Amino acid sequence: MVHVKFKAEGQPMVRTPGMSKRAPRVDVRKPAIVINSDGVQVEATILDISGSGFRLHVLDKLHIGEFVSLRVDDELVPAQIRWVLGDEAGGAFLAPAGAATL
Repeated sequence: MVHVKFKAEGQPMVRTPGMSKRAPRVDVRKPAIVINSDGVQVEATILDISGSGFRLHVLDKLHIGEFVSLRVDDELVPAQIRWVLGDEAGGAFLAPAGAATL
């Protein structure tokens, strides 16, 4: 089965089953602090990253669409939470993160 979606111009976008649009993930398992939009700091573990985003293990509640900062070592990286499922959440980086940091 092939899933077909259409671009705004009416051109078909075809995705073959088993092919992912996601960028490759790198397992990092690194401690971090999530600073939410209210300034509340929450302990987290960055499970994996890609060129544009990340997946976290976090015990406190995060909200989809919320703008946060990730503090990893001494660097703050702005991000936005894109999904939350149980004790995991994923987000997108809003600025490049230093390679040495993550």
